Amino acid sequence: MNGSLELEVRRRIFNCINESPGLHFREIQRRTGLATGSIDYHIHFLHKNGLIRVERDKNYARYYPLTKNWSEEEKEILALLRNTKIRHILIFILEKKKSTPLKIAESTGISLSTLSWYLKQLKEKNIISERKKGRFRFYRVNEPDMIVKYLVAHKSSFLDVAVDRFIETWEF
Repeated sequence: MNGSLELEVRRRIFNCINESPGLHFREIQRRTGLATGSIDYHIHFLHKNGLIRVERDKNYARYYPLTKNWSEEEKEILALLRNTKIRHILIFILEKKKSTPLKIAESTGISLSTLSWYLKQLKEKNIISERKKGRFRFYRVNEPDMIVKYLVAHKSSFLDVAVDRFIETWEF
């Protein structure tokens, strides 16, 4: 680290990434309130000096501190949970035993067409499964304990009342 974090702005960016692993660039910008060019410069510096790791998925580059060896599972689940809509969908499904698309859409405020896309993504990643009964489809989280574990472990980094409420009511 030899002086790599001596600048206040660089420390702010690193602390943001360290406290909320898996953030993407725009979220770092929102949380730090820094200019795009400044963040870009310092993220490259932090990466070049071995303080952060950059992971790219289809849509985003996500940043992780190298203070820990991140498993593929952890990176994948964190990337999903960083998406507010997916996080709210998963919390609703965890809380309600009979989660139909209509109930999920009403609760989360997500349109049915958009919800359909998210549910398809979650099924493809084997996070949720679908059961058909008559003309209804019901969803459940395949490994609820794993999702809850990451929600609890990174609770403070989500900045989300829904997560706080869920964790308070979840029975451990």
